[in-house]
Amino acid sequence: MEYTHFVSVAGLVCNDKDEILLLKSPTRGWEYPGGMVEPGETLQDALIREVKEETGVDVEITGFIGVCKNIQKDIVNIDFSCKYSGGNFVTSDESLDVKWVRRDEALDLVTFPLTKKRLENMLSACNAVSCFNFKKEPFEVVAEEKYTVGR
Repeated sequence: MEYTHFVSVAGLVCNDKDEILLLKSPTRGWEYPGGMVEPGETLQDALIREVKEETGVDVEITGFIGVCKNIQKDIVNIDFSCKYSGGNFVTSDESLDVKWVRRDEALDLVTFPLTKKRLENMLSACNAVSCFNFKKEPFEVVAEEKYTVGR
């Protein structure tokens, strides 16, 4: 049997004011930075690269938040918390705009269903890891659990 899974990473990037970094995607609207892990690349290196490419920002990964899987396309998404460590905003084909927003603003700005669900989990993470499986079209969570960190 041949296994083909794709892995993506995303980061909830916060600054010293506890604001969240969002970028405006041309297809999904406002979202947090992230993208696909390239062959031979670590999860951490992929996230640092994606954040830099999409926003111009340098980050330090501070924690693991959760994981979710698209059961229709075999894509595993892994979410981390990060803190801003430098850099200036840039835009690209993947990011039409980049800005810091308050936590309460973030959920109002993010409207794409999967992105919003993952952001809700990121914002509510506190000594627990979220794990959910979903169908993307139409978006539906088919199973969800929160697990404590450690034993």
